Amino acid sequence: MDQAAWFSRSSEYIVDEFDVVAIGSGTGGYSAAIRARQLGLTAAIVEKEKIGGTCLHKGCIPTKVWLETAETMARVLRAGDFGVRAEGVSLDFSKLVARQHEVVDTIHKSLSSVIQNKHKIEVIQGEAHFRSSSEIAVGDRLIKARHIVIATGSKPKQIPGLEPDGTRILDSDHVLKIESPPQSIAIIGGGAVGSEFASFFTDIGTEVTLIEMMPTIVPLEDADLGKALGRSLASRGAAVLTSASVIPDRTRTYDGKVELTVAYEGEEKRVTADAVLVAVGREAVVDVIGLENTAVEMDGGFIKIDDSYHTDDPSIWAVGDAIGNLLLAHVAGAEGMIAAEAIAGEGPEPLDYNRVPRVTYTRPQVASVGMTVDQAKDAGRHAKSQRISLRTNAMALIHGETDGIAKVVFDRESGDLLGVHLFGPNVSELIAEAALGRFLEASAWELGTSIHPHPTLSEALGEAAQLSVGIGIYR
Repeated sequence: MDQAAWFSRSSEYIVDEFDVVAIGSGTGGYSAAIRARQLGLTAAIVEKEKIGGTCLHKGCIPTKVWLETAETMARVLRAGDFGVRAEGVSLDFSKLVARQHEVVDTIHKSLSSVIQNKHKIEVIQGEAHFRSSSEIAVGDRLIKARHIVIATGSKPKQIPGLEPDGTRILDSDHVLKIESPPQSIAIIGGGAVGSEFASFFTDIGTEVTLIEMMPTIVPLEDADLGKALGRSLASRGAAVLTSASVIPDRTRTYDGKVELTVAYEGEEKRVTADAVLVAVGREAVVDVIGLENTAVEMDGGFIKIDDSYHTDDPSIWAVGDAIGNLLLAHVAGAEGMIAAEAIAGEGPEPLDYNRVPRVTYTRPQVASVGMTVDQAKDAGRHAKSQRISLRTNAMALIHGETDGIAKVVFDRESGDLLGVHLFGPNVSELIAEAALGRFLEASAWELGTSIHPHPTLSEALGEAAQLSVGIGIYR
């Protein structure tokens, strides 16, 4: 029986009503539902797989477990530099996978308890399909809601002619399911996902070729950071091809290998590897939820929303990867909370995406917040930047990791802090200070004169800010 016929027999389905229903239990969905409950509304979450969504099960968390292992291995391999003898170092990939599952399962259990036990949010298992703007079919249930928040996330984008088969041509979901690492891998796409996997595989001894069509890898970041990361990967043995593009219809598979043809430096270059990872971005998962039964409009493959994440349909809101912009879990969480507050009539302030921190968890890491110099100039600011190397930073020398940059962008007339761009060890832990500075509309002088403990990596950030206002020992 098709869905329309089934719904015509009203006695055969259960009807539940809520103030707010989130479709998807990733960071955006559960943040919206929890905030709605905190504001006195009834809420439920519809989830077709596991609580936590892509970030917990297929993205942020498992990949960072892998990267932590790779960094640990790299550190042990150079333990002799610290006076520590370490012999017979090797990777136990099965142990890595077991630890990945252990970490994910621990977070999954904790998150499930917070959602269902602490906040009393019902999680409805199944695939949601809009029957109307205020009704969702989920299995044998009809869910009615005054407000519905679409938080369905995203999936890896494909290249026509290079569709993943899960064996030789992979996407990021497939990589996390491999039973053993390949001896060689070609990675198409040098954004955050591609660069992180390039860093991981390089550190565990896989032969890596990273192919990026833009002039620098991590192309959404400051060019200095992309160049520095490219040099770092190359110094560790990876082949980094920028301003390069794969010709999909020239791909060959033979003898268990994949051969790519790459347009590079005016010639056609052959790249052969055991596996190919396609990491060219992500696209919204919205094609199977019945949006045709609503007034929701799309814009460039993502759901169109306003500043409060309201769609063109009065009953429907959307957050996270489904709306595009910055496809980051912490962004989705902030968007979910704002949407819930707007639903409750709280009148929240719109999210300023220029104060959202961004991190690429390579080795060394890339972290940033705010604008680059060029972006600031395009916005009409009198922008200037100052940078300092980590080569003279005491803690970087102690760690034996001096490959790094701290760069501050500021308005040379007002002194406003406009952006911070970092490359180095554990800079993911430093960028929060800069994000707070952006949130508080701090000046470069305030960031520079705030006392940073010694010895720490954070001193480099303070010293770069000091240079911007003509003070400090490196003036």
